[in-house]
Parts: sequence; C-alpha cells; structure tokens
Amino acid sequence: MPPFEGPPRRRHHPRGDALVVTGDPLVWSEPFSIRAYEVGPDETASVLTVCDLLQEAAGEHARASDREGFPLPDGGWATWVLSRLRVVMHRRPAMREQIAVETWPSAMDGLRASRDFRVTGADGALLAAATSLWFLIDVDRRRPVRLPAAMEGFAAAGKPRALTFDESPETPTQVEHSTPFAVRRSDLDRVGHANNVRFVEWMLEGLPDDAGLREVEVLYRSEAVYGDEVVSEAGPLIEGHRFHQLRRASDGRTLALARTLWTPCSAPS
Repeated sequence: MPPFEGPPRRRHHPRGDALVVTGDPLVWSEPFSIRAYEVGPDETASVLTVCDLLQEAAGEHARASDREGFPLPDGGWATWVLSRLRVVMHRRPAMREQIAVETWPSAMDGLRASRDFRVTGADGALLAAATSLWFLIDVDRRRPVRLPAAMEGFAAAGKPRALTFDESPETPTQVEHSTPFAVRRSDLDRVGHANNVRFVEWMLEGLPDDAGLREVEVLYRSEAVYGDEVVSEAGPLIEGHRFHQLRRASDGRTLALARTLWTPCSAPS
C-alpha cells in the first residue's frame, strides 16, 4: 500500500502562511515569512531561526502523514528524536522575506531515518541546505526502537540528496571559550528535554559573533532536562573550523559535539 492515498489537500498553517502542495506526498514544501522577532540587529535570520523552521516543516510533514509518532506493542508510545544535523547556509534570509522550506525523507534503515531540506527564497535561489538523522525512542523507557512497518517505502529515493554528512565532529582538544547555561522551562520540548535548537544556541552564544557562520554539524549524544547546568565549550578557530562540546556540569557527560565553519555568507539583496 502506498504511504498516502488520494490527492494532496490544502490546509491552514498555524503561522498563517498558505501551504504549498508539491503533488508528491513524500516531498513537503512549506512557506514562511521571516518575522521581526526572528532576526537580529542586522535584520537577517540566523542559523537558529533556520533550524527552528526546519524542525517546524519536518514536524508538519510527519503530522500530516500520520507518522509523528507510533504506538508500541506494550501500550507505550514512540516519538522521533534528532540524532545528527548538518546545515549549510548560503544566504541569511532578511526580515519579512518570503521563503520556502522543502523537506523529504531521504533514506532509512532498521533504526534510523534521514530527512533532507532545501530552503529557498521567493526567486528560487538556494538559501540553505540541510540533512538530519532521526531515531524513534520509547518515550517511557528513553530507548531507541526499530522503525515500524508504516515507515516502509517512506523515502523519496529518486530525489537527489540536499546534503550529506561530513566526518563526525570531534571533542575540542583545547578550550578557548567556556560558558555555563542553566536549562530553563522555556528550553523544553513536548517530551520534557531541551529542544535540539537550544543546543545549537548554547554552542554559539559563548562566541563573539555568529555573523560569519556558514555551516554547523551537530552530533547529539544525550538529553538535557530542566535544572541541568550545561557548559558550552569551543575550541580555537583553525582554518575556518571550530569544534564544540556541550557537557553536563554535574557529571561531565557529553551532551553534544559540533563542528562549525566560519566564512561570510552573501548579504540579502
């Protein structure tokens, strides 16, 4: 049985933007207008805003396809957790700019599913590309579970990949910047741990400026919950690259590793 049946339907989007129907149920395209509260002093959106919009588009596609979560045989529930993310910025969107996020499931195996993204401007120019790797976890036991039968065939195998992963990020060999953060209630997602975009925010917040950030690749290792103190550590900038680590202060456990690339992006036209 195909993963979807019947023609695609237009629906109301929670941000008020009209949904764009692609005609291919495995490829989801969703428009966004960059709001004033999503930009910084230079009136452009940072990689954090782009990551938030990627997450929103992925969630809406999963919800519309009835693959947002799955019941387990023991009566529990499995939901998606991000394991790895790579984003390459080509141009930072400007305030009130109309953009579109196109996303599709790109590959899967028994335990993991990957999802790709393209962010384009109104003229079709590429603003950002991304790829991500996800696991299903048992919400109660916090353990990975195998992908269910409903995920079989749910991959746009014929569509070119938007991006692939580079080598895994490494732990910084020396620490140039170290900044502590307390996990707030506003940092938590629906399952009670810190949202994955907050991890990226903490990694960048301790640095002088993120205006030259061209690329970020994050490897998520463990969750953070309300009340945790998280220490963000960044190594020196070497040939445009910097390695990052988030660790929990109480036990030193590594929560995430990242690699960033720093070269100027194009200015909005």
